[in-house]
This record gives sequence, C-alpha cells and structure tokens, in this order.
Amino acid sequence: MNAATSLAAALERALELYLKQDPQAMQQCSAMEGKIIGLELTGLGLSLYCLPDSDGIQVASHYEGDVDTLLTGSPFGFARLALGSREDALFQGAVEIRGDTETGQQFQDLLANADWD
Repeated sequence: MNAATSLAAALERALELYLKQDPQAMQQCSAMEGKIIGLELTGLGLSLYCLPDSDGIQVASHYEGDVDTLLTGSPFGFARLALGSREDALFQGAVEIRGDTETGQQFQDLLANADWD
C-alpha cells in the first residue's frame, strides 16, 4: 500500500467516525452527492479525491475523471482550512480553490463543523 492509499484510508476512517455522530453532517454530504472534490497536497506530491454521498465520504487516492472543485495547498494549509480558518487559509494563499467554489465552500463548512477531538 502506497502513501496516498494509506492517507486516503485514514482520512476516510476519520471522516466516517465524525459523520456517524452528526446527522447534519450526513445531510451536508448528501447535498454534495455526485460532486468530486480533489485535494492536492503540495510538498508531498499527493492527491486525494473526496466523493461525498448520502452514506458519507469516500476518499480515493486515484480518480480518472474531472473534479468539480480542486483544493491545492500544504498539509498545514488544509489543517487551517479544516479548523475553520477558511478566510485566513484561502486569502493568504495557504489553500487555493479552483472550479466550483460553492462545492468547495460546502466541503469546507463540513470540515470546519467537525469536532476533531
């Protein structure tokens, strides 16, 4: 198993644990069903793909099609984004967003509302 596959599995498991505890988060996932969110982790050379649906979020290390939203940033930038510092992370260039910004906003809101403790 390579690093991207391991990271995808770990992220999917963490999201699954969070989503099972929050019915509103599951509704947010359902609202994004059919959207593909790409995450490019700069400095690591890794890409992950999030596929939300009514059952949660599948995280893949490989995806052949086009993404709806592409978020590019360092692991630190994504941590800032997930912890609710969207304006800081986006406007200071820690994370760049391309494509469907509405889907990107919905995804960030989902992550920002997570209790990662």
